[in-house]
Amino acid sequence: MAKDWPERIPEGEELPLLMRCCGYRFNRAGNVAVDPVPPEPEELAEAERLGWAPAQTISLSAADLIARAIAAAARLDPDQVAAAFVAGVGGGHPRGRQILISYAWARHLSGAPRTDSGLPDCGLAERSEVNFSDQALRLALGYVWNELPANFLPDLEAAAAQGLPSPSADDEAVFRRLIQVIGSQAPDTTPGELEKNLARLKLIPKSDKYARYGMLQALAEVGVIPNPILDPSWDRHIPYSERIAAHQQVKGSPRSDIVLPLAGWRGAEGIDGARLQQVFGIEPASPRSR
Repeated sequence: MAKDWPERIPEGEELPLLMRCCGYRFNRAGNVAVDPVPPEPEELAEAERLGWAPAQTISLSAADLIARAIAAAARLDPDQVAAAFVAGVGGGHPRGRQILISYAWARHLSGAPRTDSGLPDCGLAERSEVNFSDQALRLALGYVWNELPANFLPDLEAAAAQGLPSPSADDEAVFRRLIQVIGSQAPDTTPGELEKNLARLKLIPKSDKYARYGMLQALAEVGVIPNPILDPSWDRHIPYSERIAAHQQVKGSPRSDIVLPLAGWRGAEGIDGARLQQVFGIEPASPRSR
């Protein structure tokens, strides 16, 4: 089967080129902004020469998406996935921020129960339109998302084909500090308040609030940030219908952009030290851990 995209995350000179072709730029503050100036024909031609198709979406059936996700996930090592996430949190390699969520979603698909459709209940539509170039660019820029699982496929395929980054000592220090901060929150702290505290501390470089929510969600998906409502997807396949039903148990009025499993956490939960050791090989140094 011919590849329909380069199966890599853009870096070096490719990154600003693909940003231009997808309609983004860095502003003076170094943040990503919409570029009002359309790309030149020469820029589009060069992107296409490199294998990118910025304006193209590819229509995939749920069966094709699942088969490709399973194949890519099978080529990944969970320890390398966890290490890449640490590199993403630390800011050394923002590309690593999403892979924990993508891999957790895909790692149990091969053995997941099938529905009447013959496919797992995993949140996919019958067909999905995926813009691989745009999603690869978002990964390079450190975006993190836990919805629209069709967009996990570019992440998984690039990781399998290109490999994943390793954290530096500075990245590891940022990650350890993040774990300490999460474990030291007041008992009634909500996920939203936790994100605001992280923003005030300026702990995670190259991140906005959405990226911080995404990284916290990733830690919840592997169970390092525990909750009493929904099992981590790192442990087993979580049917989409189970996620929807579990949301009825979330107390209070959770924000619409904070979903389970993160939505079920409060400061009293702290962190799961055993899970931190299992997934990341790090001993907890938190005042409140299991």
